[in-house]
Amino acid sequence: MWTEVALKTHLGPDIAQSNRNIRRLLHLAQASKKDVFYDLGCGRGQLCIIAVSDGVRHAVGIERLKSRAKKAEQRVRHLGLSRQIEIRNEDFYDSDLYEATIAYNGLMEDFESLQFYEQSLKRECRLVTLSMPLVGVMPNSQDYPFYLMKIPFRKARSVSQWVQTVLSQKMPVKDFFKEIAEDPDYWTDIRTLKALIRRRFR
Repeated sequence: MWTEVALKTHLGPDIAQSNRNIRRLLHLAQASKKDVFYDLGCGRGQLCIIAVSDGVRHAVGIERLKSRAKKAEQRVRHLGLSRQIEIRNEDFYDSDLYEATIAYNGLMEDFESLQFYEQSLKRECRLVTLSMPLVGVMPNSQDYPFYLMKIPFRKARSVSQWVQTVLSQKMPVKDFFKEIAEDPDYWTDIRTLKALIRRRFR
């Protein structure tokens, strides 16, 4: 069982997306009344609230930290959206994601992410990530800082092709790491990123 203190070191930065950026995310995903939106790491539930307010059929927020999940549930009840929004206090790796037609994850990926998404999300599900696409995956569309990838993923042919997609310019891989390390918009851990690239392109 995760403790509150231990969880805080695994949740990434507390990024509060503005409503304007949330709507950019939904526009990129071409969200409609037919969609079921999943926020993988929902915090206080703001993305789910805006998603249903803007017309998606249903939203599910998954939050591992108990205090945040409780706050999200309280906000959903207060707004009278309990029938449209479900909040789950659990690790999204242990959650059933198959109903999702749009999924968002603003946290840093780990070594299991690629296989997990391919196995857990159904075909044509739109996965949106923050700051960069999944390592080794070519986005179907992008509106920085958001990247959209559809299941099944389109894999990059080379590290260079993927790096060019992330930075919108050709750049040696060693310079790419320097660029990422120096730019505050990219909060990815460089050691983890290097390890992911080695694994995905070996």
